[in-house]
Amino acid sequence: MPELLKKSYRDQLVTWIGKTCHFRLLYKISRDGCSGPTFHQQCDGKGATVTVFYNTKNTIYGGYLSQSWNSSGGYINDPKAFLFRLQYNGSSNPLKFPVSDASKAGYGMGSYGPTFGSGQDIHSFTGQVQCSGKVFSLNGYLHGLGNGYNLNGQNVNTITNNSLSVTDMEVYLVIDGQKQDKPWREHLEWTSETLQELKGTLLDYTPMTETNVPAANILLIGQTGTGKSSFFNSINSIFRGKITSKAVTGRFEHSVTTMYRRYELKDIATKKVLNFRLCDTVGLQEQFAFDSQEFAFILCGNLPDCYQFNPLLPFSPDTPGYIKDPDLKDKIHCVAFVIDGSTMGVMSDPIQKQIKDLQVRVNYRGLPQAVLLTNIDKICPDVDDDVTNTFTSTAVCEAVNKAAEITGLSRDHVFPVKNYESERTLKTPMDILLMEALKQCLDFADEYMDEQLHRVATEKQKHLAKV
Repeated sequence: MPELLKKSYRDQLVTWIGKTCHFRLLYKISRDGCSGPTFHQQCDGKGATVTVFYNTKNTIYGGYLSQSWNSSGGYINDPKAFLFRLQYNGSSNPLKFPVSDASKAGYGMGSYGPTFGSGQDIHSFTGQVQCSGKVFSLNGYLHGLGNGYNLNGQNVNTITNNSLSVTDMEVYLVIDGQKQDKPWREHLEWTSETLQELKGTLLDYTPMTETNVPAANILLIGQTGTGKSSFFNSINSIFRGKITSKAVTGRFEHSVTTMYRRYELKDIATKKVLNFRLCDTVGLQEQFAFDSQEFAFILCGNLPDCYQFNPLLPFSPDTPGYIKDPDLKDKIHCVAFVIDGSTMGVMSDPIQKQIKDLQVRVNYRGLPQAVLLTNIDKICPDVDDDVTNTFTSTAVCEAVNKAAEITGLSRDHVFPVKNYESERTLKTPMDILLMEALKQCLDFADEYMDEQLHRVATEKQKHLAKV
């Protein structure tokens, strides 16, 4: 599910916090459930947080703590805490309300949701609250508002519209966003010359002649909404010379990809079909585990292009179109896991388990793996302003480390990218990030195909030796 806090409100909060920082979503009741224990499990001991309420009266308000939440059953001392209003009755109208009793800025209780102030100013909920018609009628209270915070002439009605009935509530981790003087990874220059060189390399790419493979196959796989199809669209846009959307994309609860596709790419200038394919499949979902046998058929090249997935009737050797004796050209040569950098910190256990289970099959076949780390602009304001800040951003560096930890891959196999989503024109730095990631995947694919040739040659020698 997408984050609701829009950029202008993030920027306002950063100004109030008073230092360069960025936000990472920790907890979201529409996704994680409205539960006090769950809130504390995901937010305790993490550091500074921003809590945001989106109520049914189109009003947005919340609170900031520079200290960690806890479940000790006592008050949290924080002289830097403040409450805020961002929107009232649908109109942007930001106001900040500083803490007046720092010794009671927050309250940590294991059964409580986020609770601010003495009295308390905002007590969100206790225990567990069920959703009814997409609305959470929180069982807390607001009548203490003003006990521990200076309202500057405002009141509970003008700040919160006097409502704790919300469509959502989010808690964001606040992370220092200082840029490093030295890049955390060596990178190419952000120039048009670099762009043309990369593009030329991909245009000229051809798998080794000895393999008899006309095109390398790179499989994109990841959770629904992480940007698998958007990555293909972004690469396709570069070679088309304009923003395209050939693959259906969107941030939905269920995957918008319903079939297996082996997308070819064509360069508009040369009319040349490129010698690699980006293979897209249905996204991973918490409610429906990806069929491991179907995944094995994809890796081994048994699944035909444009196969329509049917959850009631999994693909099998009896399915029409089944490729019985696939050659190396039919198989996957590199697997790229697509991970959303902005929500990776709260990736659910079922999704992480699915990724690990799929990796077992990938590892068994000796296939190389990479990670395409998307939405890096959403984890760092500096990158959002300018993609050339990617390799000096501590936030992106931390996200790369986290993705490596989740997948068990080395950091140099994790590639931060920004897909084309809202842009109307192509941008050189974005193109460079995207094409460099693709080039690395093709290098991995070449290594795999070379290893397959070596294996076949070794087996042939062993056979001849026996004869």
